Amino acid sequence: MLSRRFIYILVSLAFALSFHACKSSQGIKTESVSSKFCPIEYTTFNVSKMTLSIAGKGNSFSVNGSLRIRKDSAIMISVQPFLGMEVARVFITQDSIMLIDRMHKRYFKSGFNEVVKKSDIGLNYNVFQAIFTESLFAYDNPQAPLSDFKEGKVGDLTMLQYSKEGVMQEFIVNDEYRVQQASIMSEKTSYTLHWSYAKFNALENGSFFPHQIKFQASDGKNPKNLDVDYKKVELDKKLVFDSSVPSSYEKVSLEDILSMLQ
Repeated sequence: MLSRRFIYILVSLAFALSFHACKSSQGIKTESVSSKFCPIEYTTFNVSKMTLSIAGKGNSFSVNGSLRIRKDSAIMISVQPFLGMEVARVFITQDSIMLIDRMHKRYFKSGFNEVVKKSDIGLNYNVFQAIFTESLFAYDNPQAPLSDFKEGKVGDLTMLQYSKEGVMQEFIVNDEYRVQQASIMSEKTSYTLHWSYAKFNALENGSFFPHQIKFQASDGKNPKNLDVDYKKVELDKKLVFDSSVPSSYEKVSLEDILSMLQ
């Protein structure tokens, strides 16, 4: 039962980041964004210890893990519940996603195009990297300029919207255009994803960075809450990214992985 929970958390984290739903965008003033957005600068992003907590109908538990990012190249998420012993890993590159289940000696690997085609889940590397590092992003184009966003005031904050081909993104940012909360939606499915940042602590370079990300995902019937708590964030540290899979592991299908969420 415990091993199933570990994999459940990893699958929820990997696939929750792409849940979308239709939503109205009325009431926002259309104008170009003139200020410059300045995200944190890094070559590698390391969280040696974090806590993943999930709550939903019939499921409420947490587990320790770690996160490594090589900017614009690779993301590695590891679940390590017992004194550093890894039980599962997610490895993401620009064109593929892989989940390794060490408890059952099996793995799933696929290109993002296959995931989208089979499950109607719109994933890409840019979405994962941007959310984990509190970055503003355009769903379909990591190089999209701020002038592609529409701007409106929400009290002392600013709302930014980006819409293309049926996908709507909404960001609430502060006066430095640092993301405070965001949503991503689509007319294609009944899912919605909202996330927000909290626990802003100083990094070694003096900049403040959120150490908690709170996700809320729902299909309209079964809402799930997923909290990611970073214990310590390190930038530009030399890291090892290992995507190797033992030859004895069985390769399983996307359907086998998605069935864990049922």
